[in-house]
Amino acid sequence: MVKTVGKMTLSFWLDDASNSDVRLQESCDVAIIGGGIIGCGCAHYLSASTDLKVTLVESQTLGAGTTGRNGGFVVRGIEPYYSMAIKHYGKDQSRFLYHFAEQNQIAIKEFADRFGDHFDFAQCGSYSLASSLEELDELAASATLMTEDGFDVEFLSGDPIDRDFYGALLNPADIALNPVKFVRALIAHSEATVYENESVEKLESIKKNGPILVKTSRRQIIAEKVLIATNAYTPIFEPFFADKMKTGRNQIIVTAPLAKQILDKICNANYGYEYFRQLPDRRLLLGGCRQLFMEAESGYADVVTRPVQMALENYLKDRFPEIVGVPIAYRWSGLISNTADELPLVGELKHLPNAYAAVAFNGHVLDYGLQMSRLLIDVMLEGKSPQLFDIERDQTNRQLEASFSQTG
Repeated sequence: MVKTVGKMTLSFWLDDASNSDVRLQESCDVAIIGGGIIGCGCAHYLSASTDLKVTLVESQTLGAGTTGRNGGFVVRGIEPYYSMAIKHYGKDQSRFLYHFAEQNQIAIKEFADRFGDHFDFAQCGSYSLASSLEELDELAASATLMTEDGFDVEFLSGDPIDRDFYGALLNPADIALNPVKFVRALIAHSEATVYENESVEKLESIKKNGPILVKTSRRQIIAEKVLIATNAYTPIFEPFFADKMKTGRNQIIVTAPLAKQILDKICNANYGYEYFRQLPDRRLLLGGCRQLFMEAESGYADVVTRPVQMALENYLKDRFPEIVGVPIAYRWSGLISNTADELPLVGELKHLPNAYAAVAFNGHVLDYGLQMSRLLIDVMLEGKSPQLFDIERDQTNRQLEASFSQTG
C-alpha cells in the first residue's frame, strides 16, 4: 500500500519506521485491517460478545476512507429499486438483501439507544424521487412488491419536496448520520487496541493453517485470525481481488449553512445517481453525477474534477434555485468498489487460511454496515456461510463495471 503522511506520499528516506532495524513485536487473537464501519463494527461486536484480544490497524485515521467520504445515508435499498432487484436477483434473494439492510438499520438504532446518540443519528426516512415518468413506474412497481413482501413503504404520486420531480417512494425507516462520528463511537465502546496512521505492508502465514504475521510500518503482529475490511483499497493490498472488483470515484459538494430548513428527509433521485440531504447545521449536501463521466471517474485518485463539480453545481441551480449564491464550503471525493453482480465479497481467503474479508460494497458500505460486521464475525468464529456474498461465487457471466453511484 502507498504510505502517506497526511495528504502527502511518504519518501522511504523520511520514514523513520522503515529505517529502523527494530519493529515492535506483539500478538493478538484477531487483527482487523481497516478502520471504517466494517472494521470498527467488528471491533465493537468482538468486544461485546467475546473475550478475544483484538487489534485494529488503520493506514490513515478512523473513517478516513470510504466510510467518511459518503453522504451519511443508511438506506434499505441495495439496487436502486426493489423492482429492479427482483429482475436482477429474483424475489427470494431480493427479499433477503433488503431484510439484511433493514436489520442493519435496526442494529444502528439499538446502538444509539444503548450508548447514546453521539453521531447525529436521525431516523428521518428517505424519498426516492422520480426524475422521469419511466422511473415513476419503477417506483410504483417497487411499492407494490415491497408491500407484498412486508416492507414499510409508501408510494407518492406527487412531488413531496416541490422540486419538479414526478413522484416518490417514501421509506420511513431510513437513517441519516455522521459516519465518522459513528465509527469513533463504535471504537469508544470496544476494547480493541487501535493503531492509526500505520500501513499494513504484508500478511503471511507463519505455518500451514496457523497464525498470520501482520507486518505494519511499525510493528509485527502475530494474529490467530485476520479480518480484512479495506473496501475499495483492497486490490492494492491483496492481489486476489484485482480481477474481482473495480474501483471508481464519487464526488460531493456541501454548501455553507442555509437560512432555513428546506428538507426533512434524505433524498435519492434519478435511480440513485444524484442524492442530497440537509445537515443538522442546515448545510445542503449534494453528491453524484458521475454517470455522465464514468470512465474518467475510474481509479484511485482522491481528486475533485471540474466536469463533475460543474454538473453538481448545475444540478443545485436547477433543483434549488432559491439558494443560488450560497457558497460551496466543501468539495471532496470518495472511492467506491463494484463487483460484477453488485454484491460484496465475503469469506475466507483460500490461499491465506485464517484471513477473512468483507469488501466491495458497490457504494453501499453504510447500508450493509453493522449487519455485515456481524456476518463476518460469524463466518470467522462459527463457520457460517456468507450466503449471497460468498467470495468464491461465480461472476464470469457478468461484466465488471462501476455502474451504480449511490454512496449510502
